Order: sequence, then structure tokens, then C-alpha cells
Amino acid sequence: MLQTIKKALQGPSQARAAHRQAMKQQPNIQSGIQQLQKQCPADFDNDTEAPIFLFSAGWRSGSTLLQRLIISDSQVFMWGEPYDECGIIQAMADTTKAFRANWPPADYYYNGNSATELSSMWVANLFPSLDDLRKSHRAFFDTLFSEPAKKAGAKCWGIKEVRLGIEHCAYLQWLYPKARFIFLYRDPLEAYASYCRYGRSWYNTFPDKPVFTPTTFGQHWRTLMEGFLREGKNVNALLVKYEDLVEGRTTLEALEAHLDITIDRTVIKTKVGSSEQDGKKVQVNYLEKWLLKRAVSPVAEEVGY
Repeated sequence: MLQTIKKALQGPSQARAAHRQAMKQQPNIQSGIQQLQKQCPADFDNDTEAPIFLFSAGWRSGSTLLQRLIISDSQVFMWGEPYDECGIIQAMADTTKAFRANWPPADYYYNGNSATELSSMWVANLFPSLDDLRKSHRAFFDTLFSEPAKKAGAKCWGIKEVRLGIEHCAYLQWLYPKARFIFLYRDPLEAYASYCRYGRSWYNTFPDKPVFTPTTFGQHWRTLMEGFLREGKNVNALLVKYEDLVEGRTTLEALEAHLDITIDRTVIKTKVGSSEQDGKKVQVNYLEKWLLKRAVSPVAEEVGY
């Protein structure tokens, strides 16, 4: 009787054991993409698209300035956080988490049988090929981002984002094997002070992931930075410190070489927007500073803040 109740409330022991084993593997976007790359690798040699993805470690870190520098090359069109609160890229990338060594089973994939033949076969699980899956993901991005950018006269397109992490690079590289990445970061206290000017009312994704506190702001910064520092070299990303950029220690020549573009030097001298109110920076109180420091540690210290 006790076993009957336990099974009714918790499910079969075999299923629970399999789930525990699966969770030990910590399935994520990167592990899913690794499996997909084995079975359906991107065609690096024959793919001509090379979009630019500018990922910033959170808000108010100079990403718009860097975006403006990049699009000063008339051949480049870079979208700015498109449909940001929808989490489109995050949601599509999340669908890859399920792919693993034993799923989907090989006999789930359509093998070319005619419709007449299929009617007399077991078709409860009938999947399009992985190649078709990859093409469909790619078609979404091509339609939403590439085609309108090219209609605007650009040869190359890109996206500036403040929410995406290293795991999303794996997904985007599966779709665009020649994609180029830039990772930007800034002193989190300065970024947070700038963020406060806008009322601390933004979302990572709406409505479940608000960023209203120094803790959530700092945790987001730390998570992105950890990925940038740990695996940036794996995606051949250029890591840019905001302070070095505005003070000339990160040369525009380095950006040009990494992205194969030509930058208009006058852009960096033109200020657009400000984080100041009546000529004064927003002041962050002691408690918020303490909460932010706790959230960004120890990564902030590791990069000199």
C-alpha cells in the first residue's frame, strides 16, 4: 500500500532514477549544441554569412557607443537589443538543452518513406531531420535580422545585446559558424549608477525576470562575466573593457581587425545620451553598494574593480 501511494505521488522509481541521472549531467545549451554539432555540424567552409554579435555584461556598459562605432562602417547594420524583453534568442537556444546521446532515438527521424507507406507504420514519434531543424532556426534569424538589414543597404548585420551569455554563443555559432563576437564590460558600480537613472525598472525577460535591485543587477553582471572570461577564447571573442575603450587603451585598429570593418574615428568623440541628472551623477547609497559588491564578487576583483 505504501509503495502504491509513493508511486502515485512521486512517479515510477525507474523514471525518477533516470531523471536523477540526467540531472547529474547538468544538461544545458552548450551540452545540447555539442550533441547537435556531432550529428548535424555547421558547414563552415560553405557558409558566407558572418554576423557580428556584441555582448555586453549587462546594462549601461557602453554597448551603444560600441554599437555606434561598429555601424559607422556603412556596410554594417547592427540591431540594438531587438525585442529585448521577449527573450527570443534565449528561448530558441533553450530548445537545444534536450539533445543528448540517447535522445532523440535514431528511428524517430523521417527516413524518406512516402505518405502512403507512413500510413501503415508507427508514426507516433516522427521527426524532421536535424538538418531541417537547423535550417529552420537559421531561417528565423535570416528573415528577422539579415534580410531587413540587407534591404537597408548593408552587407553585414549584427546584434547588440546585454542579456546573452557564453552559452548563447554556442547556439549562434551552430547557426552561423563564421560569426564574430565582442564581449564588453564595465565597472559594475559605474554601470549600476548609470542604470539607476532609468528607474531600475527593466527586465531580463518579461515578466518573470525583473532587474529591480543591486543584487539582481550584480548577479547578472557576474554570470555573464564568468562566461566571458572562462570561454571567450573558445569562440575567438575580443574582450573589451569600457574604460580602456573610452581612454584609448583599446585601439580602434584592434576592433577593425577583429571585425574586418572600417571605423569612423569621430564617432567616439560624439556623446549621445547621458547617465547624469542636472549635470550630476546618480549617487548610490552605502547599502546598495554593499549589496552590489557582494553580488559581483569575486569576479569584479579579478578584473580590477
